[in-house]
Amino acid sequence: MRWFSASNSTPAPDQSRAHRSPALKALLDGLRPETRPTVLDLGPPVAGNVAFLTALSCRVRIADLLRALRAEPLESRKPEAVGALIDRLLPLAPGECFDAMLAWDVFDYLRPDHVSALMARLTPACRPGARVLVLTSMRRQLPAAPLRYRILGRESLAGEGPLEPAGRPAGDGRTRVQPDVRRLMPGFSVRHSVLLRSGVQEYLLVRDAGKAPNGTGVSAAPRSTWFRRGSL
Repeated sequence: MRWFSASNSTPAPDQSRAHRSPALKALLDGLRPETRPTVLDLGPPVAGNVAFLTALSCRVRIADLLRALRAEPLESRKPEAVGALIDRLLPLAPGECFDAMLAWDVFDYLRPDHVSALMARLTPACRPGARVLVLTSMRRQLPAAPLRYRILGRESLAGEGPLEPAGRPAGDGRTRVQPDVRRLMPGFSVRHSVLLRSGVQEYLLVRDAGKAPNGTGVSAAPRSTWFRRGSL
């Protein structure tokens, strides 16, 4: 994963693809700037998003998970190897914790076993009350590639990228409905769900208080130094 700070080289967003995002607003409203909250972004690096979040005193870590997975050989992506693969692609420092996670539409492009392995890795690192934004397409076909979501304001997003379908029909095992989201994200509760006119379903999930699925307590941890640059 990578650590990022704000950049001045932010291209102008495409306002024609903008939409209101109540889930984004709810996630941001739950962050307390005085604590310097930590945000994990599972999508690709977007300079404007990092600038927006750092202006709210957030520390941002970028995973770029799909790019990292697609760079792996097929052998590493087999179901029996996926847990070890996710652990390797998402290294965590001892005691590292997150206050929020931006999953965007990443889950749409993962197999259910990938999502389960991902959440087994990240749930213990999410503080009680941590918020997760998940966007999943309810259309008959997915775009050929994930959209790059740009934060335009506290309640506004723009999804950038080609919308040509990938030919993957509905019912192909993707996470699509609320029971699937709850099943694949144990330890989280759905607090907000809305279907947008674009055909995208927004979810806001909140980390439950108590113990993590592996039985370990989830407690406040020392904050590590951020805004370093690294590579996957």
